Amino acid sequence: MSPVDQQADFGVMDGIASTLRHTSSAVDGLGNSVPGTPDAGDGTPAIIGIMARLVDNAGQLVIGTAAAGDAVIEGKGAYQQNEASAANDVRNAPGAR
Repeated sequence: MSPVDQQADFGVMDGIASTLRHTSSAVDGLGNSVPGTPDAGDGTPAIIGIMARLVDNAGQLVIGTAAAGDAVIEGKGAYQQNEASAANDVRNAPGAR
């Protein structure tokens, strides 16, 4: 397949963005289910540290997947603009029918 034969599938891009945004929302929703501080005796500070790191990492996942979804839609828009501009250039080129 030559590069000329390749096309972007805008529906697939929408699906990818939707999946990323849904994942972001779903993980964010889990924030309400974080358990309280356990009574683990001498291990309590270590458990709290582990839980804090897990919650922070989940928060970063939420931010990252939402940003990735936005980037996919932004890229789709740029691709569509470039495609429309290129088509216009071809139509208006000297000698075009």
